[in-house]
Amino acid sequence: MKNIISVIGAGGKTSLLHKMSDYYLGKKETVLLTTTTHMMLEKDTDISCDIFSIIERLKNDKYCMAGKICDGSNKKIQALPLEILKGIMPYADNILIEADGAKHYSLKYPLESEPVIFEFTTDVYLVLGLWDIGKYCKDVIFRFEDMSFEIGTKADEKVTFEHIKQIQEVYEKRLRKLGFKGKMHYIYS
Repeated sequence: MKNIISVIGAGGKTSLLHKMSDYYLGKKETVLLTTTTHMMLEKDTDISCDIFSIIERLKNDKYCMAGKICDGSNKKIQALPLEILKGIMPYADNILIEADGAKHYSLKYPLESEPVIFEFTTDVYLVLGLWDIGKYCKDVIFRFEDMSFEIGTKADEKVTFEHIKQIQEVYEKRLRKLGFKGKMHYIYS
């Protein structure tokens, strides 16, 4: 069965995706790396949105990072059109997707509409950065205001493992609401 992996949360999603890419490439498997939200444009990213170009890269290089250039930015990509992604899927053994944005924060409190995962996702990896434990929640949690409003976290509280557990539980709740039935994995970085 094909791996369709969405990486969500904060604190190291892109690094994890590149490690996963290296792992699967080491097994001689093809890898498509893309996003459902926004991701930094990297060298050799295919921004053509041309299904044949992307498939050719997968056949020749076994790897392709692809996305559509963001309007108004030449430094970020956004999701490929769904019909293009679906057309590419048969040619990739592994589809790795950055499915959440966190503006380089170590932790993120997701909105009701997040994360942005495709219905055909087989696995979700939730990345939670631990390096800011002991710092003020308001300074290191992306969308802290929403966390404060929904669960009452105070601005002068410092991040603890309990906060991380609360964030993890909210992500699990959001994924259940989306109908996700695949495997859930946790990465504490």
